[in-house]
Amino acid sequence: MEALIAVCILIFAGMFYYLFFSSRSQIFGRFPYHLKTKEKIIALTFDDGPNPPFTEKILNILNRYNVKATFFVVGKNIERNPDLARAIIYAGHTLGDHGYSHIFSKYFTDFSFKSEISRAQIAIKRITGKTPALFRPPWLFRHPWLLSTLKQNNLMPVSGVFGSELEIFQPPAEILVKKAISKIRPGIILIFHDGYNTKRGSRSQTVEAVNLLIPKLFDLGYKFVTVDHLLNVPAYQ
Repeated sequence: MEALIAVCILIFAGMFYYLFFSSRSQIFGRFPYHLKTKEKIIALTFDDGPNPPFTEKILNILNRYNVKATFFVVGKNIERNPDLARAIIYAGHTLGDHGYSHIFSKYFTDFSFKSEISRAQIAIKRITGKTPALFRPPWLFRHPWLLSTLKQNNLMPVSGVFGSELEIFQPPAEILVKKAISKIRPGIILIFHDGYNTKRGSRSQTVEAVNLLIPKLFDLGYKFVTVDHLLNVPAYQ
């Protein structure tokens, strides 16, 4: 009996994760993590920034390789680092909305996520002059009410595939690169993190991983595009 209960719990947990957290689930509506294509293109994305000095280091690497990426920024972080947010735009990258505070409890106190979305949109517009048309929910958590809020605000939800589920622990860059390469497919949206929620967490191994990964993917024949170009949608409203 205990074994049966354990199996049922595991099944329920797996279903819950797939419905609300999985990067690939489309149950509640369109949540693109890739584009069906045979062309060797990928969209490199970064979440939770801006976060000095790691965002600057990533920008320098992208500039060196002439790669454009998409940064899903947190409202509080962009208010702390306005010049860095503007540097992302100035370098030709795309800015997306990643919520204002990146606190998971906000999903329960602000169930529709209206405040989190609108506060981030206002902050991004005030600082960069741009109003994003792309939104990635923190932890990829979503439900029908959140998606309804995005639709009301002319925002498109964007998913992606994590370069490595271990990135939060910052293992050696070589491990991050190996895992990311195993997930690369034409049209994939790849997720890394230049920040850590609203904290100033270290992303040194991510920086080195990006530096190693880009030339490896060039060698495999891939080219990089921003999410808006990949999905053929507007970047800004």
